Amino acid sequence: MTKEGSFKRAVRQRARETGLRYTEARAALEKGRTSPFARTRPVEFAELRAHLERRYGIRIASIAPIDDDPATRPLGSWVGHYPWTLVVKRADGPPWIARVFSSAADTVGRVEGDAEILRYLAKNDFPAERPAHDDPVSVLEGSGVIVTEYIESGRPAASTAVQHELGTLLGRMHKLPAAGGALARDGGAEEHDGAFFAGRPKQDLAAAMSFLVSVEDTVAPEGREMFEWLRDKVEQADDAEGLPEAFTHGNYHAWAAVGTPGDLSIVGWAGSGRGPRLPALAWLLTTAGEGDGEGIDAVARGYREHIQLTGDEVERLPGVLAMRPLWLACLDFRESIRGGSTPQQDAGWIGWLANPDRAEQLAARAITSLRG
Repeated sequence: MTKEGSFKRAVRQRARETGLRYTEARAALEKGRTSPFARTRPVEFAELRAHLERRYGIRIASIAPIDDDPATRPLGSWVGHYPWTLVVKRADGPPWIARVFSSAADTVGRVEGDAEILRYLAKNDFPAERPAHDDPVSVLEGSGVIVTEYIESGRPAASTAVQHELGTLLGRMHKLPAAGGALARDGGAEEHDGAFFAGRPKQDLAAAMSFLVSVEDTVAPEGREMFEWLRDKVEQADDAEGLPEAFTHGNYHAWAAVGTPGDLSIVGWAGSGRGPRLPALAWLLTTAGEGDGEGIDAVARGYREHIQLTGDEVERLPGVLAMRPLWLACLDFRESIRGGSTPQQDAGWIGWLANPDRAEQLAARAITSLRG
């Protein structure tokens, strides 16, 4: 059988298992084959569907990745970005979200911790996704599976009101009372690298270095200077250690919010735990920093309603602002090298890092706004 024939067969199987139309399933697979975030899938859709129906006594009409559906896809994302965050449309009740974690990546114990965190957030009236069942975690072929309630309305459109609300909610999160158990686990690193780099924000720098190391031997001569420049950036980066800590989110920006403005809920808690609080704020400020700076002001205004940064945090903010862009720049570099090319110095997140004026202006505007 030809490669194309095998692909068509995979599309038909995907359509049967998910309830998607053939064209929808084909589009998802086409994009998923090239996504840098498409992780190894631990189970088949049909097996997951049968597992959830059997465990919870439900009937499922369809099950598919959240970004297969334009109505639920995170703004600006591509199909395949969240291959194992699934919308479970039930025939006998409201839809759920199911998240499946690779058995090689995330222990079932950590997924149980996610459920503990969601229960804690509910107890403290923090607006977040809620467990869909009293026993929301199960195991399928060694993989942890958690089910949560589906929140209608999808991702909100970007606005200063939304950025202010996100800043306010982050401040509220960082003021939650300290607790033990899963709330005390190391957290704050990018959740997509839960496979090997779960934990404190400094793990993002370890992941960034791993991206570079993985292609070090295949970098063409014209890419060596950029490789060494990125490696030096990672080695010299501020890891935020020694700064004030709180319970924090691992990937806090507009994609982490669903619902309507004024009634947002925060999702995606796999990377959450206790760690320096500044990196989550820095990433939110970075993603709000496009345009005329009003988004930065809105985030800062909302955050300082609950938290006043220390002098050390203000001083180190410019360096910490670069942590997540550096992670993304190293990922961009890796993907370009794997694709047989060398990225341009002014492209994407590499370009963000290569433009010190942009970072300095962002930091200056944020510091002014955070001081009030």
